[in-house]
Amino acid sequence: MTSLLLVMPQTVMGDPMLRKLECVTIQAAVMESGASFGITTETLRAALLAGIKAKLPRLKVDPSCSNRIYFKVFMQNIAAGNFDGFAGHVAFDVRRKATFTDTSEPIDARAFDLESYIHGTRDKAKTSVLDQLNSHLAQFAADYAAANP
Repeated sequence: MTSLLLVMPQTVMGDPMLRKLECVTIQAAVMESGASFGITTETLRAALLAGIKAKLPRLKVDPSCSNRIYFKVFMQNIAAGNFDGFAGHVAFDVRRKATFTDTSEPIDARAFDLESYIHGTRDKAKTSVLDQLNSHLAQFAADYAAANP
């Protein structure tokens, strides 16, 4: 008995919320509880800008653009016994202007978002945040490329 297996190419459908996204402005926020981890909004903005230029060369960064990439970091110091560490939450989202179809009212809509929790020793806090930023940016770049072939 023989069998035939047909493999059909899978069509990748991009997220329609990311179609025709031509420009963004970048925003970052850091909130820390306790002693600082040395993570600043300037550090995050610079990492976002570098990542966008490397991973999303077609996406224009323009401070006057109404679309926003927003990266937020919340960090908490944790000290117990010999452990000196942190726990935190990072959120990456892309917001666009949209319009309610029934009222024609403009709204600020979330077009893409990723969130994750991080933890570890204090000396790894900044690296962990930047690694998550790059991971979220890479996922956004893949979704953006699928939506804008």
